This record gives sequence, structure tokens and C-alpha cells, in this order.
Amino acid sequence: MSSRSSVLASVVIVILVFSGVGSYVFLTNQYVPPDVAVVAVDPGFGDLSMADQVDLGLHELAGDVVVNYEYRTAENQADAQTILEELAISGTYELIIAIGGDLVEEIQAVASNHLTQRFALIGGSVSATNVISVTFSQQEAAFLAGALAAYVSVGNENRSGIVGIIGSVQTNPAVQHLVAGFKQGLIYANTTHNLNVTLLPDRYVGSFNDSDEASTLAYSMFNPYNPNGNATVIFTPVRASMLGIREAMVQANASWFDEISGREPFIIAAEGDQDYLGLPDIETRSGYSWVLTSVVPRSDLAVYRIINATMWDDFSALQSSSPLIYDLANGGVNLTRFEFINELWLTTDILDELGVYRAMILNGSIVVQDTWP
Repeated sequence: MSSRSSVLASVVIVILVFSGVGSYVFLTNQYVPPDVAVVAVDPGFGDLSMADQVDLGLHELAGDVVVNYEYRTAENQADAQTILEELAISGTYELIIAIGGDLVEEIQAVASNHLTQRFALIGGSVSATNVISVTFSQQEAAFLAGALAAYVSVGNENRSGIVGIIGSVQTNPAVQHLVAGFKQGLIYANTTHNLNVTLLPDRYVGSFNDSDEASTLAYSMFNPYNPNGNATVIFTPVRASMLGIREAMVQANASWFDEISGREPFIIAAEGDQDYLGLPDIETRSGYSWVLTSVVPRSDLAVYRIINATMWDDFSALQSSSPLIYDLANGGVNLTRFEFINELWLTTDILDELGVYRAMILNGSIVVQDTWP
């Protein structure tokens, strides 16, 4: 288990005005900011996913509210519950934030034992008066990603029309929702336009942070000589294992695709903005990226809103609306902005179709389920 903390301190400046003698400024006792604890499960922060989005929101908040943050990374769910219990028992935290839908049972148990302690769960929902829950309809943005994968996979005569999925942990709720939405979008686009796209069997890394296994799976899935390979596009909600996916893209291009015009090894990422990882040089951020887009839940917006409410004593009012649902309509989930994309890969026709599907989701013509049979 590891932890890190960041402290932002301030002082209170008091101005006293005396009649006839003007004013002067002096410093009183140092102001001690409130404490907020943030708990994530391994690999925690730096995992290229929701935890990093939360961290982004905390840094953005620093300009508005002065807070001490303590970050804790748990080895597993049981360890997370132990950490949450310890934090609650200490009685020193204005708010305790847990990240991840796989911590629903743990936050429910600890919150029920500490009714005066305020909690937030980012990415899941529990029913408790001292917990603000936040859920993300990631399946809606993943639907658009699935449709995009279908179109790109048949974008020219050298592409295979084959799409694959590699996830991190199959039982993880966020991964389940992402895969469900992606499949619905791919199938919808495929049947609507008779694209003749083939979807390979799902594969899973079995971990959130196993780059070697992710690389092996992706390289095999790109392999044109593999009966369960030859994919043009792979959807990869794999979190920190994404570095292995990048390695596989580089190897696939050098092995098979370098001589084939327009046969780039494409990836669609998820859970954090990972578009830059498909660039030829990730240090200079130059060139075109093989990562077409990423499906991103805006957990930074959620944590920003919750901490603001807590510090301004509006926790109960916000909790009455719990769970807070972030979806395509309110911008809480979305695709990234195709910052590094070659216009030959992402045509105006494709963008227009994605716009139509987005409008249909917003008006209810398309209802995206968060589970897949």
C-alpha cells in the first residue's frame, strides 16, 4: 500500500480600519485547510483512467478552494475497506472519496458504521444519507466509439473489416458498461449500412496493470495470419496496461502493416484521454496517432462539484440528488476531440454519422444498455 499527500496552506489577512488613522494589514494565526482523503484501488493514480481524471479535478479545484489532500492506494477491495475504516475512525477528514464502481460494498459498509462522516463514491452508487454517489453512462459514449470502429475498419480496400475488444478485468463494472455500449454501436452501424464487419471474441488481460499480457493479446489480435486476428481496430479499456497496447501497435506496424497503404493498426481507448499514446513520438506529441479517440468519464467535473459543495456546506443538498448521473447529454461522458487524427482516417461522412447517432441517443431514439447478453 502506498500513499502520497499534497498540502496547500494559506494565511488569513485581516484589515482593520480605524477612523481617522486609515488602515493596516497584519497576519493572524495560520489557517489550517480542511482535510480530504482520496482512496483508489491498485494501480491507483497514474493508471491512465478515472483516478487520474479525479486527480485532474482536484488540481483544478486548487484555484478555488484550499484543501489538504491525502491519497491512498489500496492493494485490493478488502484493503480499500480497511483504509476507508481507518480514515473514518480518525475523524479528521471533511470528506472521504472512494474511486471505482468495484468499491460499492466497501463504501456502503464503512458509511453505515460512521454516519457523521461524509463520503463520496465516484463511479458507483450506494444508498446512504452520508454518501454522494456519482455514476457515468459510459456506454453512451462507447456506442459512438463502436460505430466509429465499424466505419474505420472498412475505410479502404486494405482494411480487414475486423474489430476486436481487449479489456482489463472482465468483472469490473466500468469495463462491462464500456464493452456493452461499444458492441451496440458497432452492431448498429454494421446493420444500418451493411458494412459486413466481423467482431472477434472478447479477450481480457485479467489485470489493470499488466503491459506484457496486453501487448501479447493485442499483437495476436492484429496478426493477419491468426484465425482470431487480423483486426483493423481494437477497443482497449485496459487502464494502465495501455502501455502494452502501444507496444503491440508499434510491433504490428513494423511487422505487417508498414508496407500497406492505409492499413494502420488502430486503437480506441477508454477511461482516460490516451490519444497521445498512439503517436510516433509521445514526448514531442507530433505526428498522427493510431489511437483514434478515447471514451472518457468526466470524473474531474464530478469531484470538483462535490468538494465545492462540501466546503460550502451544501453536502446534504447535493446528496439529495444522489446518485449524480453524468451522461452524453450533460457532457459527463464523451469521446475525445480527435486531436491527432489524419483527416483521411476520419472523414466528414463518418463524423456526420456519429453526430446523427449522438442526436438519436439524446432524443431517446437510441437507448444504450449498460449490459450485454
